[in-house]
Formats: sequence, structure tokens, C-alpha cells
Amino acid sequence: MATFLLVHGAWHGGWCWWKTAPPLRDAGHLAYAPSLTGLGDREHLARLIPPAVLNLDLHIRDIVQLLDSEDLSDVVLVGHAYAGMVITGVAELRPERIAALVYVNGVAPADGEAMIDQLAAVRGPEFVARIRQHIDDGEPFMAQPTTAPEIAQRWAITDPADQAFALPRLSPQPTLTFAQPVRTGRAEAASIRREFILCSESGFESVAEHAAASGWGVHHIDTGHDPMVTEPEQLSQILLNIAAD
Repeated sequence: MATFLLVHGAWHGGWCWWKTAPPLRDAGHLAYAPSLTGLGDREHLARLIPPAVLNLDLHIRDIVQLLDSEDLSDVVLVGHAYAGMVITGVAELRPERIAALVYVNGVAPADGEAMIDQLAAVRGPEFVARIRQHIDDGEPFMAQPTTAPEIAQRWAITDPADQAFALPRLSPQPTLTFAQPVRTGRAEAASIRREFILCSESGFESVAEHAAASGWGVHHIDTGHDPMVTEPEQLSQILLNIAAD
């Protein structure tokens, strides 16, 4: 039996795995899909916590706390998009609990890099400029998409039922999560197996190329940025294959 810990990306919550986690559980495995502080079903906490502490470190600690409180081991730790930052940081703090790191269209930062540093290659200069302006202006949150055309364009979520499910569950993203760098360097973390899942319509080709050059396994899904919504069967099967290797 494997243990999967599925970490969502920016503006999302644990809800986004609603079609991917069940096949993992049906195959006899454990699958956790928590929401990071201030997002998803924990969005209310964003109104109670000072914006200065709603940062990457807090999200890393969210996952570390879950690993420790549930005493999880041999975990397949999966991070989508922004959560590549999170799982990279978690690996530095709890390498002994992790069997594999899986980056699902996720950023793969080097030591000292922040999410904002990763965005130019995958989202282009205009998107980076908007995020940079939020950071420079001290805006505590970055607004979530609010219309079906927006999530179709940004994440290729085009099915009306999926759009209806996702739109009311999206949350503002704490700005400092994109500004704070991650620290790496532990040999134990560097030795953890890493896998990358590239979605063909997402702009993450450069990250996949870097992953392949670094010796990671690279897997492909012909879909947009949110495969856990648009291609959950393929994604869950890849995750099951990774756990079985």
C-alpha cells in the first residue's frame, strides 16, 4: 500500500483532486489532499492570520505538520504548479518520510529561488509583470479567476460541469507565497527520487527539459495545466505506476 499526499497549486484547494484521489484509494492506497492555509476549505484563515505570515514557509509547514501528525512514511509527495515550491521545501525538512517527489506541471526551484523567478519561462513576461506589481505594491492577495472563460484560457478547464464545480471553490492567492524563496541543500533531500509530469498545452516544456537533464523520470499527458481536473484517469494511472516502481 502506497501513501500519496497531493498538494494543490495556486488559487486552488484540496478540492481540485476530487477526480484524481478516488482512483488511488480504489486501488488500495492512502491519498491525502489537504488545503494549504488560506486556500480551499481553509480560505477563512486568510482573514484571521496577518498577511505577513501567509507565505511559502507556512505552506511548507502545513505539509510537514500533516506528515508528522499522521506519522506518514514512504510518501509519494505530489505537487501541482506552485506546489512544486512547497514540496521542494518539505523535502528539505522531512526527507526521511518521502519516497518520491512528483511535480505535476510544477515549478522546480533551485536554492534561493521564489515562485516569481519561475514564472517567466512558463507564463511569459506580462503575467510576471502583473505578479511583480502585486508584490511591489504590497498587495496581500492576488485575485482568483472568476469566470468560465478565464479558467478555460488559463488552465484549459473547458467542461461546463468542471467549471461549475471549480469556480466557486477558487480562492485569492496570498502574494507572499510567490515572493519568498525556498532554501535547499540537504544531501538527504537531494537523493530523493524525482518525477515530472508534463502537460502538453501548458508552457512547462522548459521545466520538463531541465528535469530530464537532471535524471528525473518525465511523463506526458496531452492536456492543459490542470490534469487532475481534465485528465484524472491518466494522471492517477501515472501516479500508480510511479508508486509501483
